[in-house]
Amino acid sequence: MTFDKFFGHDYDLNFIDSVKMFNIHHYIYISFVIATYVLVLKFAKKIKESSNEEKIKIALIIWLVVLEIIYHVHNWTAPRFSIPLHVCSVGVMLNIALLLTNNQKVFNYAFFYGILGGTMALLFPVSFGYTFRNIRYYHFLLIHLTIISIPLYYYKAHGFRVNYKTTLRVFRTSVIIMMLMIIINGFLHDLGIPEANYWFVSFIPSSVEGVFNSWSTYIVTFAAAVFGVMNILYFTTHYNDIKHKRIAK
Repeated sequence: MTFDKFFGHDYDLNFIDSVKMFNIHHYIYISFVIATYVLVLKFAKKIKESSNEEKIKIALIIWLVVLEIIYHVHNWTAPRFSIPLHVCSVGVMLNIALLLTNNQKVFNYAFFYGILGGTMALLFPVSFGYTFRNIRYYHFLLIHLTIISIPLYYYKAHGFRVNYKTTLRVFRTSVIIMMLMIIINGFLHDLGIPEANYWFVSFIPSSVEGVFNSWSTYIVTFAAAVFGVMNILYFTTHYNDIKHKRIAK
C-alpha cells in the first residue's frame, strides 16, 4: 500500500477489492454494524458513569468534524462535486449538535438520521469502487458507525426516547426534504453536475439499480421503505416500554 494509493483514488470497478452488495467486503461492513450495536448497548451505561464521559464527547465531536472534512476534501481532489447535503452528512451535523447540547429535540432527528442513515448506508453501500487500500474504504465504515453509535448511546445511557408522534413528524420532514433535494439535484444537473444525487432521490443508486425498472417505482418503494424501517426502529427500541405497560394493565 503506497501513500498515493491510500490517499488517492484507487478504484476497483470489478468490486473484488472494494465493497459491493453481498461480496466479502460487504459482509465485513455488516459484521461491524452488528458489533457496534452490541458493544454500544453493552457499555453505554458504564461510559456514562465514568469520569471521562465529557472528554469522550469532545473527542467524538472533533472526530466527526475531521471525518466530514476528509470526505469532502477527498472528493474535491477526484475532482468530484461535494457539499454536505447527504443524509449521513446531516446525521453528522445532528450528532455534533446532540453531543454539544444533550437536547431531546435534536435527539429526535439524530436518532433516525444517525442510526437508520448509518445502518442503511452500510447495508446498501455506494462505495464508488474504492478498495481496501484506500482511505475511503475505512472512512465510509468509520463515519457511519460513529453516527450510529452516538444516538444509540443516548438511547441506552441517558434514556432518551422518541414518541410515535415524533416518528411521524420526522418522516413528514424527511419527505419534504426529499422533494427539496429533487429540486436541488435538478439545479445541480443544470449546472453541469450530472452525478448529483443527494438523498438518493433523483436517480436509482448503482447498488440497487438492477432491482427497479423505473425511477417512479424506486422512489415510492424508497419512501415506503424509509417509513417501514422508522417504524421497525421505533417499535424495537420501545419493546420493553410497551411490554411493561401491558403488564401494568
